[in-house]
Amino acid sequence: MVLFKTWLLQGIFHSAPGYIEIDGDQVSFTLIDTGTFGKNKLNGLLNNNEAFECIANGEAVKVFDISRQDARFESPWYMFSGGGVLSFSGQAYKLSFMQPQNTKFPYQRLGIIRESDFADFSDGRKFGKRFRSYMNNPDSIW
Repeated sequence: MVLFKTWLLQGIFHSAPGYIEIDGDQVSFTLIDTGTFGKNKLNGLLNNNEAFECIANGEAVKVFDISRQDARFESPWYMFSGGGVLSFSGQAYKLSFMQPQNTKFPYQRLGIIRESDFADFSDGRKFGKRFRSYMNNPDSIW
């Protein structure tokens, strides 16, 4: 199983931290903080009227759990391979594997603090390149 810090993005102002989990062919994304989202915007984006309140109360909220064969990942040039758009079943989520400047990753919510996690830019790009290859090539393994 692989876990990697990931931010949900919307527009140029909104981001919220969470993590992507890869387990075999399953890919899931879980939010652990509300980031810069307001209640209505986050609940609307996730189509979940309880999401904001759950996260604000310290609970993690699973955004999706899908098989990679059912999804497509595209990484636009301006994300420098450090993120992209994951699409499936008529839904699209813009994800970043590099920390946006308006949302710090809440390591304390996961009970960890590691210095190696602060090598954000290069780690995010490296993970993004590997994630794109994994998602878009059914023969690739993690």
